[in-house]
Parts: sequence; structure tokens; C-alpha cells
Amino acid sequence: MKVHLLPVSLTVAMMSPAMTIASPAGKTPCHSLHAVVMQLSVHNQSLQQLLSAPLDSATFRLIDELSYQLESDLLLLGTTASPVAAPLESLHQAVEHEDGNAVLVHATAYLSAAQRWLGESA
Repeated sequence: MKVHLLPVSLTVAMMSPAMTIASPAGKTPCHSLHAVVMQLSVHNQSLQQLLSAPLDSATFRLIDELSYQLESDLLLLGTTASPVAAPLESLHQAVEHEDGNAVLVHATAYLSAAQRWLGESA
């Protein structure tokens, strides 16, 4: 059995109920790849909507929860080292510090990277 070391935030995301649909080897079966990509797109849209709301502590909590779902989506796709991983981690850190300006900057960077990446991988 191979053991992979992941950042703590990715490890926590692995505890998500969404991880139960992944195969034991940690790879998503081909027939469900499309579903995971669609789920990632829906989560990206949710993040975009949250950014238009006032960034108060409730919104920070929602964005934090959503960012873990986004990481879980990446894990299901087997692409934790994708170009969106670093901007997503920066978003986590900004949310933890409840820094509204940094959340906007890093969320926008993540969404831009995700759009490019999904366009390339589609």
C-alpha cells in the first residue's frame, strides 16, 4: 500500500462524506469523472455567488466549508497538484484570518485558475 503525504487541509477534506464515492485506490472511476467535474463546477459557482455577499463571519464560514468541498473534488479527480491547488490553499489561509481583501483576491485567483484548468481539461 502506498502512503501519500498531503497538506493538513487536504487530509481533512479526505474525511468528507464525498470521499466515499472514490475507489479504494483513490482514483475516481471513469463513469463518475464527469459527475465530479460537474460537482466542482457547481462548487465554483457557489463560491462566485458567496463573493458577492457581504464578507462577514457567516460568509467566511460558508467559504471555508466550500473550500474544503473544492479540495475534496480535486482529490476525487486525483489532481491535488493541479494549478488550482495553490490558489485554493491561499484562499483557506485568507479565510482563516478573516481577511476580506485577501479572500477576494485569492478566491478570484482560484476561480480564474479553475476556469482555465477546466477549459483545458474538458
